[in-house]
Amino acid sequence: MIDLMEDAAPEGMREGFDLIGAPLATMDVRFVNGQMYRRLVPIIGASGRGPSTPPPPWLMRSVFAIHPRLRKRARTAEASLDDKRWRDEADRWEVDWKPSISATNRQLAAVDVAAVSDEHLADHLDAVFAHLRTSFVLHFRLHISDLGPIALLLDHAEEWGIDAREVMAVLTGASPASSAPGDALRPLAREVETAGSAPVTLDDVRSIGDRAAGLLDDFLLEYGTRLTTGYDVTGLTLGEMPDVIMAMLRDPRLLDDRTAAELAVERGDEALAILRETVPAGRRGEFDDLVADARRLYGLRDENGPITAEWPLGVLRTALLETGRRLEVAGRIQQPDHVFDLAAAELSGSLRGEPGPRAEAVSTRHGIRMERADSLAPAFLGPEPIEPDLDGLPDAMGRMMRMTVHAVSLLEADLAHGEMRGTGIGTSTYVGRGRVVADANEAIERCEPGDVLITRFTAPTFNSVLSIAGAVVTEQGGLLCHAAVIARELGIAAVVGVPGVLQIADGAQVKVDPVAGSVTVVG
Repeated sequence: MIDLMEDAAPEGMREGFDLIGAPLATMDVRFVNGQMYRRLVPIIGASGRGPSTPPPPWLMRSVFAIHPRLRKRARTAEASLDDKRWRDEADRWEVDWKPSISATNRQLAAVDVAAVSDEHLADHLDAVFAHLRTSFVLHFRLHISDLGPIALLLDHAEEWGIDAREVMAVLTGASPASSAPGDALRPLAREVETAGSAPVTLDDVRSIGDRAAGLLDDFLLEYGTRLTTGYDVTGLTLGEMPDVIMAMLRDPRLLDDRTAAELAVERGDEALAILRETVPAGRRGEFDDLVADARRLYGLRDENGPITAEWPLGVLRTALLETGRRLEVAGRIQQPDHVFDLAAAELSGSLRGEPGPRAEAVSTRHGIRMERADSLAPAFLGPEPIEPDLDGLPDAMGRMMRMTVHAVSLLEADLAHGEMRGTGIGTSTYVGRGRVVADANEAIERCEPGDVLITRFTAPTFNSVLSIAGAVVTEQGGLLCHAAVIARELGIAAVVGVPGVLQIADGAQVKVDPVAGSVTVVG
């Protein structure tokens, strides 16, 4: 994962920035003592050895007027805002990239890794790694385009005096990928209902009949090999958590005539009708175009991660687990989970019987990795970054940098919030029993309908629990994090990015006020 991130992320970001003419070269990624650090690299002074303070605006204007590369970059930025080239990226995603990557994901996921020889398993690992690198480059490239129109909409809304939370509400329903795994289970849920069965395990589901077994297998092929508890191969795939799948299958909403996605579209359209009236009359046509682009790319953003990252990474994890079992038997590692401490070349080489690190050395790596995982790392290496002065940038580039600031603020918590305050999603206050949980498995075991789910952050694994929750509160996140997106899609109250919220006593009565962005213990 370290090799993949340090290589593919900068390349993908570079492609994205080049496409739109951003005043940035790439996003550099480095791991130090197991912790990931990232840095936006400007197109000048990209070595990182330049001055610690940004140049004054008058000098920036002069440089952009004289330097041929920067003049060309500025023209590209202006052209990209005019022709909305993220639309071309969306077209390529639908017609080319998504079908191609999904087909390769399915092909690789269909390999029975337990049945092939060591040589074939090594070839399979090499193929998965090659596919992952390609999909990861595209993953980061697309994050320039899929965030761009959302940030552009917010930039204009700020000029018109419109609150960002009201803007994000109009995107509700534009992210069908958020509820796609649940909605994909609807045919199976109806089959179970028709059979009058109450299955407890996946085997019980299969025993209902051939159609039920086929529907389950189709679901597992499409979603079972996707990582759901994080973006590292040490996380779990959905297929490794059958209890979560069963909880999703028991969601009573799957038997409704209308899907969660259809209901979300209605709420988004209602929010749009209200917000449109607050836009200056002469700018409403422009507003409509901005919303249409943002909605289209908002949906791409939530498809991007599952298809280009979570799915192929889950396929890799499946192969790694089998590799770990075999390497332990062969004496190449001391225990199966040490497989995660081998580099890509070492993995396939070990399966082929080539020389590699001794089991003791891999065990030492494992110990270091686990120790670092629990260590407290500094937020920055070196001085804290200085916010750039945008006055010296050409108009189009200045807008792009403001868009970048908007995008980052939407993804991450605003640390200026006081304790027990964050960013609210929704319009109605909710009071319920708080359940403080560490992960989706704990949430499945302990949460009951109407509870307030309180956790560090949510991932797609939480979707089945969130479908019955009264509200959700997270310690991390911003208006574009998973918890915020799914809360809008489900129509429940949420407050995200709340420092100290995990200190709430489990079982306490909690008031969640999304309008005030506050979380209060009331009993």
